[in-house]
Amino acid sequence: MDMIRESMALPVDNFLGMLIYAVIYMVVAGLISGLSLTFIPNRFPYAVKSLIVFIAIVISLLIWWQVILSPALEI
Repeated sequence: MDMIRESMALPVDNFLGMLIYAVIYMVVAGLISGLSLTFIPNRFPYAVKSLIVFIAIVISLLIWWQVILSPALEI
């Protein structure tokens, strides 16, 4: 457990920490896309629903890039 805590210290400078944060962000992106699909009305076309889910996933990936990878690349 100490190894996981040490690997998740920001800025992340090892592969295990980046992998753990990537999994966390992917789970959050999946929850966001699932919730967005749940609460989007059915009268919207399929393309609009797909676009909303795509935007949610891209935003979560941008947040992951800014929080985890950018500080790690500057080391």
